[in-house]
Amino acid sequence: MDKGFVVKIEDKYAYIEMVLNSSCTNCANKGICATDDKPALLKIPNKYDLVAGDRVDIELTTGTKLTSGFLLFIFPILLMIIGYYVGYIVEPSDGAGMIGSLFGLTSGVIILIGINRKVTKNGIFLPKYVKKIP
Repeated sequence: MDKGFVVKIEDKYAYIEMVLNSSCTNCANKGICATDDKPALLKIPNKYDLVAGDRVDIELTTGTKLTSGFLLFIFPILLMIIGYYVGYIVEPSDGAGMIGSLFGLTSGVIILIGINRKVTKNGIFLPKYVKKIP
């Protein structure tokens, strides 16, 4: 269970600032979730009657955490490796393989941007539930 603070309400959305927990401070990848120890903002539809200043518990499903982790860390590397082998098959040289890997990595980033837009629009990775903490 993650915790956060509602920092603002805009239109029909609540912006929740995630609270960094103790495991965040020791995480090697904390730059992905937080920048300079500033927590990420989570934008959710405000169907929980939240107001600025509310403290909330947020639960994400395990599937959401695993899928987002795969997409963020594994998917681009997988496309980079595939790109290397495709480049090497087209022209059997290391240079062609490296160009293919750059193409694969770039394609992975572009695909992730598209996935992010679709996920944001459809709300696929929204929290399982959000509960106000009194």
